[in-house]
Parts: sequence; C-alpha cells; structure tokens
Amino acid sequence: MKITVLLFAISVALLATALAADTMQDQLNGTWSGSWIPAAGGRDSMTIELRHDDAGRLTGRIVSPVSMNFTKAAFDSKTHSLVLEAMDVKSGKDYKVNAKVEKTEIKGAITAGNDSGSIDLIKWTYVPRINGY
Repeated sequence: MKITVLLFAISVALLATALAADTMQDQLNGTWSGSWIPAAGGRDSMTIELRHDDAGRLTGRIVSPVSMNFTKAAFDSKTHSLVLEAMDVKSGKDYKVNAKVEKTEIKGAITAGNDSGSIDLIKWTYVPRINGY
C-alpha cells in the first residue's frame, strides 16, 4: 500500500512538472506589444515576437520600432526572468532587455544604444478575424 501511494505521488509530481513546462511554453509563445520609456522621457511603441520550442530554445525578434532577430534570448522558468538581446545592423545600436514575465505582461529594463529606460509589454491574447476569416 505504501509503495502504491508513493508511486502515485511521484506520478502526480512528474505530471505537474510536465504541465508547468507546457504552460510556460504557451505563456511565452506569441506577440507582445506595448512601449518602452527612455529615461530622458517620451514613449516609443515596441512589439516583439517570442517562440519557445519543444527543445527548450527561446528565439524571436523585435518587430518594431526596428525589425531585427534576437542574438540572445533566455528565460529562467523559476524566477520568470527574461533576457533578450538584438542588434540593429543599420545603426549599430544594441538592444538589451532584462525583464520579468508575469502572466501576460513583460516588465523590466531596456537599453537601446546609449538610451536606457523601462519596458512594459502585454501579450496579444486575442487576434481579430480579418474579412470574416
């Protein structure tokens, strides 16, 4: 009886871990939009796309204000810390994001070249139909 209870408890723990991983993958995948606010003031819109694949690799790109792929993308599922880096080859400006993912929000710090500030993005959870499709 004790062995059966122990095996059941282990099975439940493994299943919960597997479900948490799927949830985190689903949570990260998608399009995130919002803004970043440089320390000097003003507000600039920003959109990023993230993809967390089955192998655990995180990839993606900045869609706006300038389109570029991430050169580095890392996520820590325990702390929910997100680190993203990209480079605008036209201007030579490096973009670095250090943020936290909380459900459908990404909040943290961003550096774009010599400018630094805060970032606040929200995940697209609804994609409207176009022309009835």
